[in-house]
Amino acid sequence: MIQSHQIILHSEGRFDVINITHHVADFVTSCGVQNGQVTVFFQHTTGAVIIGEHETGIVADLQNMFGRLAPLDYPYKHHIRGVDFNGHAHVRTALMPVSVTIPLIDGKMALGKYQDILVIDDQVDAEPRSLVIQVSGE
Repeated sequence: MIQSHQIILHSEGRFDVINITHHVADFVTSCGVQNGQVTVFFQHTTGAVIIGEHETGIVADLQNMFGRLAPLDYPYKHHIRGVDFNGHAHVRTALMPVSVTIPLIDGKMALGKYQDILVIDDQVDAEPRSLVIQVSGE
């Protein structure tokens, strides 16, 4: 069995980190799959989905690291078109996954004690963002 679901999140942008673990867990439960996997896919080019601890210090550390690797004020070639000025977000996204897959065992995600499913949206403006959640198994 394969079931898919799309969710729309409101994001503040600017490295907004959103914990979607409960959204995914609710969909997994509604599917009734006992053993299989769930995949979460971010449908944009300026953000990512990661597994990590949703703790303010870690979020700040990630933001600081990406600020050093791909700073906002760098003269990105992407900006030459004059359409948008989010080159930093595209470069950062290239360093992070746009999807994650989690095993399902006995109807539950096999996440560790401190593992959460986090969306990182680095778009420059607040915008709705869409994700696809797909459960497969039996």
